[in-house]
Amino acid sequence: MNILLVCACGASTSLLMQNMKDNLSADEADWKIEALSVSEAKTKFGLYDYVLMAPQVKFQTNMVKELCKDIPQITILNVPAIDFGRCNGKGVLDLVRNDLKNK
Repeated sequence: MNILLVCACGASTSLLMQNMKDNLSADEADWKIEALSVSEAKTKFGLYDYVLMAPQVKFQTNMVKELCKDIPQITILNVPAIDFGRCNGKGVLDLVRNDLKNK
């Protein structure tokens, strides 16, 4: 599983990314989590299964969906502001886990 956190510039997102990595279960140990700004990510979306939009770039979700329309494996989700603000990596991972269960 490859997860990309998309943010504005990355300072707080790197904290969330680390907390997510710290909350991976043993069977998720091979999951890769990265954080990039929207401008850095534009040419790399095809490398990921999930793109998680930080609250500060949520307004760009439709643009990201348009850029990803030809990437069948990708899922784009918005990170809840409460989880982002609290650097709640478990909560953000649960967003992905729940989506996987519902597929």
